[in-house]
Amino acid sequence: MKIIRKRFKDKIYCTGLILLLITLIIYLIPNQLSRQETLTWFFLNHTITVGYFLSLWFSGRLRRGREGLHPFFLFLLMFLISAYALNRFFPVFEASATWFAVTIILCSLNYIAFAFIRVAPVPVRMVMFFLLGMSLCCYLYMTIYVLPVTVLGLLAFFFFGISLHALVPLLFFLYSIRLFRRSHARQRPYKLAFWSGIGITVLIVLVYTVLWRMNVVQMSREYNRWSHQMSDTYLPAWLHVAAHITPNPITEKALKAEMVYTTANNWERNFLNFGSSFNWDETRKHDPLVMIASTLCGFSGMADEDRIHILKALYDSRYQAEERLWSGDDLQTTHVQTSARIWPRLRVAYTEKTVSVKNSLATMWANSEEAIYIFHLPEGAVVSSLSLWINGKEEKGILTTKAKADSAYRTIVGVENRDPSVVHWQEGNTITVRVFPVMSNEERQFKLGITSPLSLEHRALVYRNIYFDGPSTAGTGEDVDISFETPPADLQRSGMFSKGKDGHLVASGSYRADWQVSFKDEGLVHQLFSANDKVFSVAPYRKELAAAEISDVYLDINNTWSKQEYNSLLALLGHKRIWVNVDEMMEQVTDGNRSDLFEQAAKSRFSLFPFFQISEPATAMVITKGIVNSPSVDDLENSRFMQELKQWLAGGQHVMLYNLGGELSPYLRTLKECRTFRYDQGDMATLKELLDARRFPASIENDQRIVIEDAGMIINETPGTEVSTAPDHLQRLFAYNHIMRAMGPRLLTRGEESDTLVAEAAASYIVTPLSSLVVLEKQADYDRFNIKDSNNSLKNASLKGKGAVPEPHEWALIVIGLLLIAYLKFRPVLFKHSVKI
Repeated sequence: MKIIRKRFKDKIYCTGLILLLITLIIYLIPNQLSRQETLTWFFLNHTITVGYFLSLWFSGRLRRGREGLHPFFLFLLMFLISAYALNRFFPVFEASATWFAVTIILCSLNYIAFAFIRVAPVPVRMVMFFLLGMSLCCYLYMTIYVLPVTVLGLLAFFFFGISLHALVPLLFFLYSIRLFRRSHARQRPYKLAFWSGIGITVLIVLVYTVLWRMNVVQMSREYNRWSHQMSDTYLPAWLHVAAHITPNPITEKALKAEMVYTTANNWERNFLNFGSSFNWDETRKHDPLVMIASTLCGFSGMADEDRIHILKALYDSRYQAEERLWSGDDLQTTHVQTSARIWPRLRVAYTEKTVSVKNSLATMWANSEEAIYIFHLPEGAVVSSLSLWINGKEEKGILTTKAKADSAYRTIVGVENRDPSVVHWQEGNTITVRVFPVMSNEERQFKLGITSPLSLEHRALVYRNIYFDGPSTAGTGEDVDISFETPPADLQRSGMFSKGKDGHLVASGSYRADWQVSFKDEGLVHQLFSANDKVFSVAPYRKELAAAEISDVYLDINNTWSKQEYNSLLALLGHKRIWVNVDEMMEQVTDGNRSDLFEQAAKSRFSLFPFFQISEPATAMVITKGIVNSPSVDDLENSRFMQELKQWLAGGQHVMLYNLGGELSPYLRTLKECRTFRYDQGDMATLKELLDARRFPASIENDQRIVIEDAGMIINETPGTEVSTAPDHLQRLFAYNHIMRAMGPRLLTRGEESDTLVAEAAASYIVTPLSSLVVLEKQADYDRFNIKDSNNSLKNASLKGKGAVPEPHEWALIVIGLLLIAYLKFRPVLFKHSVKI
């Protein structure tokens, strides 16, 4: 206790503690300011640090025997904070990896604690010496890292001593040794703890480096193997790497080296503040383990684009790789309002997502950033409305061709720095929303409307939240309001929901991406929507089995398959010819090679089945198991695999595909949306029934009928006029799925666009591969890009109305009705005047 009282009676030491706290607060204040404004705060921090050093100097506390070591460490900690404040303006270090930042904080607290070591219990002292050993290693690393600028720091010290910040790691390293010698260094337990801190730190570095080397060697070996055979392979070398490496944190960092993590190779870019030359949206980081391991063991040698492809396929990183016209580094999603209307007896829902995004950079300088969101839609769902708030007013989107919308957005965003927003369809039924500009300390708001079918699962209808990838949702709030056209039966909901008035489900709190509600399916009710001499109605979908003479069965094997499933299938398939794709070769299964083929094929994390290698598509069946994290069709563009697939698709082939379980991969999902094959899914018993009966579900879709399999329903289109009893979402769902079916292989082969399909998308006001929604600031912008709104369309969908467009004869009936009402209302007055006359 005497030590504690003595420390707090020491005015120099107490002043140091207070000033250290002040410098820390000052450091945290300008976290979201511009570089120019940050420099002002740095000088304030630096001034306090220099002032405290001068007080130590002139008070004589730095002389030998004056107990100046502990106050000097307070000065070093202020100097460290000042160095990190300067780092914002002159980035010697990128943002520290989380583990390293935590380590530095613990070590800093440990330096302060050493002033009270005499009153600490022995176990606490040992922990303190252990941390001191770790600190010594950390600051030795930092000293070596900043060594190139240390000489410059010594030469330019006369400029307010700013460049001397380069000496901070060296000072910590030297004075850590001195602190160890001055603090019970002769006692063996403390020596052991100190050297244990150093030894364990070195051991961690060595183990990490060895693991890095193993991952790099594996990637390089696989990459080089297939790169040397490029002329003879269907798939690019990066894809074989992605299929055979083991995803883990070290592999991910090895792929992101230079793009995200600082390495010796991009040292000069880091110090000269050039930033990253890669199109990758992730905060750049400094991780000492990555720096050391990459310096000692190198990289995989893969091209930058190939590494990005692997990251997209294995780590669900497509959002980070999205093309950007402007940065979005400082954007934060602040609030999400989800409003949904559900029609249980039509198995249809309409959802509006109102999203607020803020540029958190509080600066006096203009800073325009681009907000990009990727929304993941259920299969068969379609975007049917878009709004952007401009100057506080909601402006509705206008539907146009994808080419016109993209041209307008790029021209305005890239050159004129004004207000557009655009929605584009993407492969795998995801859509991209872009909003520009989001200015410094400004919040923008947009609204997206999605028409979607409900999922029919085990006699229950499921509505799942439509989630998105976008600017950070840490701290994002969400309000949810779900209403039902008719009261649902046996309603099951997440705990976040409560019952509101009129039977609504409401929730309020932090944003969550994975909530859902479900209720009993009570069957479809015959309801109609009528527009433009067409009537849309729903009916239950029941599989219609057709004859299927199967002679060849192709097993699409990856590491989601079990050996038991494989053996069971071989027994089930009997005397049929069975094929397995291994290393781009189709091998027939025999008694002699059956085990070897499975072992080779099951090593692959995912599979891209080469349908073009099927010799007799009419009598062939492909059996697969889905895996979500795998390449998409877009990733395969310009490969020989894709060229062969396009030629095969152009022939109009239809193979039978059976899914044994799991969600279809992006590759197969896209082919399914294009109606490339006859599809079914189920377990082994269901497959046996189909094989025994020699039957398989037929494709029953045509130009007047589309199937939404997940919802278990058919939407029919018939000519005529009826009174609408259903929402306009029936037409929108029909149009989207009909367009996808009609485009079919052309969606992948980039065939000519059909004017009829473009007109169908325009009439239903939906986003498709051919059409996009766009919001521009002024009417003159629409005129300049020849973007015109259609008068004879459903317009933007809405929660409040059905959106029906009256037919010409309906307009006539409405006018006649209004005239009749007016006549009946004013008839007494007219009759009175006629009598007087």
